[in-house]
Amino acid sequence: MKFVKANLAHVYKQLATVIMGAIVIATVGVPSMVASEYVASASDYTLGSDEEPPNSFPVSENREPRYTQWVTVTAYSLEAAQTDSTPCIPANGEDLCKMREKQGYHNTIAANFLRFNTNVRLPELFGDKVFIARDRMNARYNGTNRIDVVMDTREEAIAFGVKHVKMEVF
Repeated sequence: MKFVKANLAHVYKQLATVIMGAIVIATVGVPSMVASEYVASASDYTLGSDEEPPNSFPVSENREPRYTQWVTVTAYSLEAAQTDSTPCIPANGEDLCKMREKQGYHNTIAANFLRFNTNVRLPELFGDKVFIARDRMNARYNGTNRIDVVMDTREEAIAFGVKHVKMEVF
């Protein structure tokens, strides 16, 4: 019985903290524009125009990298000899062949040390092109700063060779 009372007391304290926080937020007020003013300014924007909409988010290409690091870069193509029995499907499950058809280019890298969907740039090799970590490499590359870039053909991948460059991580 003591245990139940102690738990109830804890729950009541948490509830009181949440309610007090809500009261403080409600009484402070927000000194920004009123919602009706925002709707009016947003309705002045015409879709498809060249002007930037009000209060828009920054374009990701304009942001600064979180950090840079040196990596060894190699390349591979989407064929079973260089991947597995499903060469178009990387470790994150997307279809790279369909993505290539839709976009007109590859922007996928394989890396064991980056989270899926991490955006990176290799300015020395590809300028401002942004690559996305969608695949993994063989386990023998765990613990190394090595990435693989997807190329259209095996010949392109072989010609690319091995490079050691700075990578910008976003």
